[in-house]
Amino acid sequence: MSTIYQLVNQHRLNTPTKTAITYQGLTTSYQSLLDDVDAFTNGLLSIGIKRGSKVALFCGNNTEFVIALLAAAKLGAAIAPLPLTLKGKALATALTTIDCEYVIAWQHISQLLLSQSLISNKHLVTIGSKAANEHSFTELMESDIKPLLGNDEVSADDDFIYTLTSGSTGVPKPIVFSQQTKINRAFGATVDYYQLSAEDVVLVATPLYHSLAQRSVLMPLMLGASAVLLPKFSVPAWLSAVEQQQVSFLFAVASQLTALLPELDKAKLSSVRVMVSSSATLSAEDKQLLLDKLDCQFHECYGASELGVVTDFDITFKNQPLASVGKALPFVDIKVTDEQRKELPTGQVGEIVCRSSTCFKGYYKLPLQTAESLDEQGYFYTGDLGYLDEAGYLYYVGRKKEVISSGGINVYPSDIESVIKTHPLVSECVAFGVPDKKFGEMIKVVFETLDKTTCINEMELRKLCFEQLTDYQQPKYILQVEHLERNNLGKLLRNNIKLAYQASEDER
Repeated sequence: MSTIYQLVNQHRLNTPTKTAITYQGLTTSYQSLLDDVDAFTNGLLSIGIKRGSKVALFCGNNTEFVIALLAAAKLGAAIAPLPLTLKGKALATALTTIDCEYVIAWQHISQLLLSQSLISNKHLVTIGSKAANEHSFTELMESDIKPLLGNDEVSADDDFIYTLTSGSTGVPKPIVFSQQTKINRAFGATVDYYQLSAEDVVLVATPLYHSLAQRSVLMPLMLGASAVLLPKFSVPAWLSAVEQQQVSFLFAVASQLTALLPELDKAKLSSVRVMVSSSATLSAEDKQLLLDKLDCQFHECYGASELGVVTDFDITFKNQPLASVGKALPFVDIKVTDEQRKELPTGQVGEIVCRSSTCFKGYYKLPLQTAESLDEQGYFYTGDLGYLDEAGYLYYVGRKKEVISSGGINVYPSDIESVIKTHPLVSECVAFGVPDKKFGEMIKVVFETLDKTTCINEMELRKLCFEQLTDYQQPKYILQVEHLERNNLGKLLRNNIKLAYQASEDER
């Protein structure tokens, strides 16, 4: 089986001058990209990174991210892309959970890591100006060390990417992907399904630490097509990139599409052949508005980090059930089960369960959680609720647990609650999602104080959140209440509390 590096490298041999990546108006050819990857691989070898090493990557959407990703693939190392906004305990937890031996990071992350003694400078590579006496990305690119292993020693079954997710407790669960899983997601679930070719231009406008964004950049490179990287999403930048770079294919999260809606009438999107909505379900109303404004194939898909995309449908076809999330892809089996894991008939709501060649390998060092999620037949239990109709369309109903989905990103209540409860006057709190048209859900926190006569300034709690939580974990609404409902044993009745306070402050 070919590895990711081998698949990309064949285009250096066949089409060396073709544009592989466009970033901020600068183009990088396949020859230049792979030369840089080879040079950086040599640099990584010189500091001890080898097949099986675990490397955390804190990097924005740029060419350096792609170089690091492909260098890891060439070496057979496992890489854990993490958000640049991590701080506080979350930063340390991320590194220890996946046993990271090395870190490649932007300067501000390097400074945090060194100040907290979370990594040795000998195992740290900084992108940009060095924070101290660690290695720099540029220096490693100039290393004279020759490769010490051949590509034949690396297997497509090697661990390649670790993605951090967590359950309702908020304890991180690293999802392990092999190179082969990423290859299957790129080809079976994307190239073959959407009929892409080397002539396509693919836009990447979501953070590359997300699994779907990684596919969006690896897929065109393995195919011999071209990728356009946006540093971050904004409506003007997105529209400009599509028009100027003649983008033909893209994934977009639901919140991006709703932000684009007011501008689509005057947008120049004639180059776009296929657009796929992902990460959060669109309302039927927004789907219809997009259909009225777009002149391309417009798909919606459903999946999970562990599975990749498992359902899809082209909603530009007439009479499609817009309330659904599509049908199973050709290589996917879907069923809906009850609490005893018995398959339910069509029309009945239960847990969505899927089997796919794009499934993850398991959770790192968590055999019990892996066994609970994957049965002996290879079916993954998603924790999502839904039902199938007689035509095979899947309808997503909601989450089985209490995870908040904001802008397509999972947010875990316990992460927020643990920070709020560090305030000395807060006795208890509950975080949950409230409906939001743009992001799907926004975060709301209700709390009670130790002394019922005390009022806490909301800004004190917001300051705590800003210092300890990343951007997508910030609560939009914070509400002090007299008491939080509990059962006879003193346990918080979380669902009752959510129902009582779920209306946003804007609706009160």
